[in-house]
Amino acid sequence: MKFLSRMAAVGLMIFAVTPVYADQMDDLAKMQEFMKVMHGYYGIIHDVHGVASNPEKAAIMQLQKIEEIYKKRGDRAEAIAVLSDVVNTTKNATVRNAAAMMLADALNETGRASEAVEVLRAALDSNLR
Repeated sequence: MKFLSRMAAVGLMIFAVTPVYADQMDDLAKMQEFMKVMHGYYGIIHDVHGVASNPEKAAIMQLQKIEEIYKKRGDRAEAIAVLSDVVNTTKNATVRNAAAMMLADALNETGRASEAVEVLRAALDSNLR
């Protein structure tokens, strides 16, 4: 983030010191737009690093991607099996809670609302202990 702040400061210094003429306004607007895009790009890299360097966040993101792939393939049963396995085997409460919520959504979307409620109630009971 310090790099982004320095980059913005340099951009402001250049802008403040250099007079801008009407024929340069288009170039200035293009440069400002480029700076916004680059700022967003580096923000994405920072966010991805934050997720990838945290095992819990990474596991949850991986579960979401697995579910997304199976959903696109039309194979909700396999997504439900993976999520159920995680809920039943992981020792990590954060990952288990995320998997339970995703599992409940998948069950509910496939017309298995009663099972979805059971999964959420079991997760709730576990959390309240």
